[in-house]
Amino acid sequence: MHLLRLYQETGAHAGRTLQFDKPRVRLGRSPDNDVVFDPNVDLDASGHHCELQWDQGAWVVADNASRNGTYVNGVKVQRQRLNPQDLVECGRGGPRLRVDPSGAAVTVGGPGLGAAAGTVAGGPAYAPPAAPAVPPPPAPPAQGPLSVGEVMTSQLPPGAQVGKRTMAFMIDQALARATVRRTSPALKVAFGALTLLVVGGLSVLGFYVWDEREQRDEDRRRPANTGGDPSTAGARLAAANEGSIYLLAFARPNDRDRGFCTGFAVTATHIATNAHCVRIAQDEERRGARLFALRTKTPGVRIPVSLAYLDARWQNRQQSRGGTGYDVGLVRASQALPSWVRLCTDEELFALHEGDALFVYGFPGMTMNEASPVATITLGLLNRVTDFFDSVSTPQGAQKLQHSAQTSGGSSGSPIFLPSGAVAGINAGSLADDERQIVVDPVTHQQREVEVNRGSNFKYGMRADLLRQALAAVQDLPR
Repeated sequence: MHLLRLYQETGAHAGRTLQFDKPRVRLGRSPDNDVVFDPNVDLDASGHHCELQWDQGAWVVADNASRNGTYVNGVKVQRQRLNPQDLVECGRGGPRLRVDPSGAAVTVGGPGLGAAAGTVAGGPAYAPPAAPAVPPPPAPPAQGPLSVGEVMTSQLPPGAQVGKRTMAFMIDQALARATVRRTSPALKVAFGALTLLVVGGLSVLGFYVWDEREQRDEDRRRPANTGGDPSTAGARLAAANEGSIYLLAFARPNDRDRGFCTGFAVTATHIATNAHCVRIAQDEERRGARLFALRTKTPGVRIPVSLAYLDARWQNRQQSRGGTGYDVGLVRASQALPSWVRLCTDEELFALHEGDALFVYGFPGMTMNEASPVATITLGLLNRVTDFFDSVSTPQGAQKLQHSAQTSGGSSGSPIFLPSGAVAGINAGSLADDERQIVVDPVTHQQREVEVNRGSNFKYGMRADLLRQALAAVQDLPR
C-alpha cells in the first residue's frame, strides 16, 4: 500500500492537507466519510460522492453515483487512474483536491498519519532511512562596540532598504579622515550637522518605504472579493457562466413567447429567481400559460419548468421594510442543466464591503429578445449592506445588497456576481420614490394631479445565503 496525500484547493476547507495509509478513502458531505466536506457550503458534493481506491498498484477514483458527477482535470469520469498532481473535483464547481500518491510504502501505525494504520503486504515493514546529520551553523563572530556610523544608521526603521552598512562605513571613514587631518572644531561641527541631515533624510525615506510595504501587506490581508481587475473580470465571468443564465418566459394559448424575469442555474435541476417572479408565473399558469426557460445564446431551445419554491417570508412587513425582503424563488427544470453557478461561501458573504465591484448578468426588459435571447452584463458598485429594515446589522444579518449596476424590468432574478466569479446575491428590484405632478389633458385642457413612481439608480438584491436556504427547503441538496 502507498501513502496518499490530498491537498484541498477549493471548498469550505480549502488549504487543508490530508494523509491516508488505507486502501479505500471515501469523500463526501456525510460525516462517516474519510474526507468530509462542509454540509452547508459544499453543496455540489454528494453525501457519499466518490472513493479513492488502491487497485493493482495505483490509486484510482471511482464515482459513487453522485448527483453532480466526479471530474479529473476537468473531465467527467466514472472510474479513472490517478497520476501525481491530478485534480479531483466533486461536482462541477464543487470542492477540488490535488492528488499526491506517494511512492513510498508506509509502516504499520506510522507517525503523523491521519487515517487508520494498515499493514504492508509481502515483506517486512518499511523503515525510512535516517536523515543525514546536519552540521550545526557556525557561531556568529564576537561583536565589539558599535562605531559612530553604526550607531547613527541603527536609528533607521527596520524596513528601510537604503544600504545601512555602506552608509555606516562612509560616516566612519569621513570621521577618520577628519581626525587624521586635525580639522578645526567648527568644521567638525559642520560635518556632524551634515551627517545628521543625511541620516535624517534617509530615515524619512526608509520610513516611507517601510510604510508603503506595510500598506501593501495590509491590502493583501483584507478579504479579497474583487478577483482582479474588474475591467477584465466581467469578460471572464460572462464567458464562464453564460451556460447558466436563463430568460424565464411563458406562452399563453395561441400567443407568442413572453419573457418576464431572469433566472440562473444553481444546481443540475433548479433555477433561481425572485419570489415575485414565481408569483407572476403562478398567475400565468392559472390563465393556462406554459412556463419554460430560454438559455442565453441558444435560440430555439425551450426547457419546460415548474414552480418549486417561493419564500414564505416575502411580503411579510414584520420581517422586512415594506415587505421587500426574502424575495427568493426557485423553478424546477424538466431536464438536467449543463452547468450552474457557484454561490459565495458564508466567509465571502460576510466579507462584503461598500465599494466592492460587482456585475449583474441578466435580461433587462428593454433588450429582451425571446426569439434569440442574449443576456446583458452590467458593472456597478456595492453601495451598502444592511438588514431588511435598511439598518446596521451584523455580517450574519446583513442580507440586503444595494448596488449601482444598471438594470430594468426583466433584470429581476439576475445573479449578482463578484469579479471572482462567485454569486453574492440575486437582483430583486429598484428603489423608487413617489411624487405628485400636475398634467394637462391636451383635448379638454383640464388639469389634474397624478401620482408618478420615479425610479432611481439604486438597485437592491437578496444575499446568496438565502438561496442555500431555498435549496435546503426543497431538499435539493446533493446526496
